[in-house]
Amino acid sequence: MSYDRVPGALGVWHARWMLARHLVGNQGGVPVTPETNPELYALVRETARRLGTPMPSRVLFTAAPTVDLSVTYRQRHLLIGLPLLACLAAGELRALVGHRLALLRYRHAGLVNGLLDLWTDAVQAESYEHGRGLRRATELRNRLADFAAEVQREADEAAVLAAGGVDPAARAFALASIVSDEYAEFLEHSGIPEHRWWRPVEVGISDIDDGWCHALRHGLGESDWDADDALVLATIHPRLSIALRALGDAPLRATPAADPVPIAPLSERERRRLVRQLMGIPYPRHIRWFSFADSPRSWWRQRAVKDADSVRDDVTLVLGRDAVDDLEVFEVIRTRPREVLAAAMGVPVSELSDDPRDYQTKEPPGALVWLVEENLLRRGWRLAHPAVRGVLIDPDGERVDARAVLVQADQEMAGSAVPAGAAETLRSWLAPTATNG
Repeated sequence: MSYDRVPGALGVWHARWMLARHLVGNQGGVPVTPETNPELYALVRETARRLGTPMPSRVLFTAAPTVDLSVTYRQRHLLIGLPLLACLAAGELRALVGHRLALLRYRHAGLVNGLLDLWTDAVQAESYEHGRGLRRATELRNRLADFAAEVQREADEAAVLAAGGVDPAARAFALASIVSDEYAEFLEHSGIPEHRWWRPVEVGISDIDDGWCHALRHGLGESDWDADDALVLATIHPRLSIALRALGDAPLRATPAADPVPIAPLSERERRRLVRQLMGIPYPRHIRWFSFADSPRSWWRQRAVKDADSVRDDVTLVLGRDAVDDLEVFEVIRTRPREVLAAAMGVPVSELSDDPRDYQTKEPPGALVWLVEENLLRRGWRLAHPAVRGVLIDPDGERVDARAVLVQADQEMAGSAVPAGAAETLRSWLAPTATNG
């Protein structure tokens, strides 16, 4: 076939017009070279050789949890997100790299890459949009259907060849989707000050990626991955459809990879460059830099208060009054999870599943973790690492995992055969003090 044209019989100028309306360019990253990261660079080079695709002009680390392309005039950059590297085995990474490298065969690779992202966004939007948003997503998806079918057929085949099979390629895309969602959740609840244009001096955490790795090692809990997510991915990747649908019932979650591709530590300057990119703070705006270790403790106390107060507000909506104390908040979350979730989401209870099994998880709800964390920080405890919620150091220097205590307390209250004591410990943590009533 010819790679000189834009697939799907789209005209070049029509493609440029569509992309100009929707595409936001990438901001670069930290170079990956044979000298700085030989294993990763060799993986990209070997994948390109195996697929018979051009080698990108540069390979760059970025802060986004994705593998993508940035194509400009005579420059074809492969972008590899650091948050993703921690969670993927080498074969899984090859699948994502191969999928993107396949697009470099096209003369208009920048247009093809951008339009493919545009179509992918439209497919995903159809799963959650309503009204006008749904109509626009459907119209865009249909307009690019022939284009996407042609491009994805070859790109998915490249992913399969690079990964060594359909199943590892499908697992790679599933994990990439999960990591993307979990990383967004991690950042949302990290408490890291957001970019504000009116601040004379911005503030930033330079070791965000290190905090992400700490959270991964401790465990992020159960992911929201389900059959609906698998169906969306199966629509996006038809070649992998059967394997992706089969993964819909699999308990996939973001965890540290057993055999990730080794990467060299970034310099402080390089880390700051990626964080600036992540936060969207342009040069030459000045940033006052901190690490998690030397950041003000007041940040994390304020985060805990904000999160715990939001939980109390949700329970107030469920009860129709303020809770007597946090012990009652705990009981309501534990015994009426469907109603509390509806309040948190701002939707009628009837829109949520009425199957109690849908609210039974092995991990405690984040709401309870935040509630306990806020109470313990107010009592003089401190966080073991600000990026890991619910793990604290008590005044005697002992490390305590509140999540583990919450799990055992719930089992104890449900009558399971577990050692007694966790429920009483939890009640002591949540009992009113002189400072909270």
